[in-house]
Amino acid sequence: MAAHDANKFLQIHDEVFANFREAKANPEWRSELATRYGVEDALSDAATKDLVHRIINTGMEYERTSERYTHGIRSTPTMIINNRMIIGTLPYEQLKAIFQALVDEAKTGGERFIENWVRDGR
Repeated sequence: MAAHDANKFLQIHDEVFANFREAKANPEWRSELATRYGVEDALSDAATKDLVHRIINTGMEYERTSERYTHGIRSTPTMIINNRMIIGTLPYEQLKAIFQALVDEAKTGGERFIENWVRDGR
């Protein structure tokens, strides 16, 4: 439902996660939520369903990292920036350094795909 109307995404998203068990188990609750936000079409809209499936399958094109995970993405948060995976929760300074390295690499060209951005002895 949240994906159906970008203007209502945050409100619907927050309400779903605040009531996660109810949202997961009760189709009537979901239907009432859709009515309350005026996104009833989301429950049957083919374009919305396609979008959700594409989001769920993000990472499918990446190489599997183990037999346990069907996609290369194996944890959250995972960001894919310039076709590179950044995995895990990192401090701002570290993310800034990673992004700067990606920008610098784009200027010079690079072929790396996945590497460990976290140094030993954190």
